[in-house]
Amino acid sequence: MTDFLTPELLEALESKFLAEKENRQLSWLERSKYNLEVMKFRDALLRSEQQVKVEHLKFRKQHEQKFINTRKIMMRQRNQSWEEITQDFRRQYASIPPDDEEAKTEFKLMLYNKYYLSPTLIGNIVNKPSKTIWLWLEEWAFENEKLKG
Repeated sequence: MTDFLTPELLEALESKFLAEKENRQLSWLERSKYNLEVMKFRDALLRSEQQVKVEHLKFRKQHEQKFINTRKIMMRQRNQSWEEITQDFRRQYASIPPDDEEAKTEFKLMLYNKYYLSPTLIGNIVNKPSKTIWLWLEEWAFENEKLKG
């Protein structure tokens, strides 16, 4: 977002706040500059948000396609139905000691990153609401990005 703070915008903001501090009205030119710069900032921000949404949607579609392919391969290799495979995942998760949060985290990440399961399916396997898994994944991704930077 700081990429959108242009010197012109900062100058327009400064003149507006200076006018407010001095209890005076902005001149027609100052008001026009301010409105233009704020509009440019808002438009740049909206374009950026739209680009992030498009990229996120593209990622989710790719993730879904990878899941479909992985699911077919797993069913063929194991010679099992999808229900039997998810039951197997449930047994594996249930075998993790209740106090071993790290192992639970690793298991859920494996389901998401290796097998491309959706948060809804992961929630069904670990017996948690899908919204909880979504929030957990977002929090984990945020913390992981924070550790990288």
